[in-house]
Amino acid sequence: MKKYPGSYVETCWPQLLKDLTVKCVRPATQLRTQSKNIQRAHEWHRPAGGGQLRIHYGQMPIIQGLRKAFRCEPGEFDLPDLGPSPVEGRYVLVRPATVRAEWRADTRNPLPKYIASAAAEMRHRGWKVVSVADLEPGKEWALDPLPPADIQYHKGELPVEQLLALLQHAAAVIGGIGWIVPASIAAKVPAWIICGGQGGYNSPERITDPCMDLSRIAFAVPDNYCRCTLKQHACDKRITDHDARFAAWADRLPALV
Repeated sequence: MKKYPGSYVETCWPQLLKDLTVKCVRPATQLRTQSKNIQRAHEWHRPAGGGQLRIHYGQMPIIQGLRKAFRCEPGEFDLPDLGPSPVEGRYVLVRPATVRAEWRADTRNPLPKYIASAAAEMRHRGWKVVSVADLEPGKEWALDPLPPADIQYHKGELPVEQLLALLQHAAAVIGGIGWIVPASIAAKVPAWIICGGQGGYNSPERITDPCMDLSRIAFAVPDNYCRCTLKQHACDKRITDHDARFAAWADRLPALV
């Protein structure tokens, strides 16, 4: 978007573009969290005509696909200043493994026990742990075991601005593949990302790019990483010595912050 000032952008997340000189167009969507956000007050615009670009990445790695769609090289990956964190003090942000009925990604999720053990390790080290999700019976649910946490925002209490402000001010982020990956890269926050399955779509090399600053991002990849592209598949998600590897990463955390 930085390369197209003055353009109209159809987006469910206009708050993320507030520092850019673009005009946001209200989209039509059936996805629950997107629908909740576009119902909030925002200045929407009607397109003024002209050429259109359909931004998507298809079957290729995400940034490669976006290069092709935008017809230019990416600029710096960043976020606007979203204000103070809703949580005071020093804390670690944890994203539990969840399943959404509207768009199931069971295969992509890591084994939830790895997220839980990492959260427990951080609490043992004296860190405050904050866990975030938007759970709703029958629509989105968390997988057991849930990560132990000092604070839970599990009912979608935080609008997108506060959610990302929470991430921007975190000392570290822990969770599986999902929105926390691009958000942590853009916010330059250390992240321990635990891979599950469906590596044909969600492997580290497909969701990142050498143009990104990945110096603070660590991927824990299963021993027999499944490269399938299936939403329902018995992927082998086991990671040898996960807890010891995470503890070693946590030891290095002060140098990453």
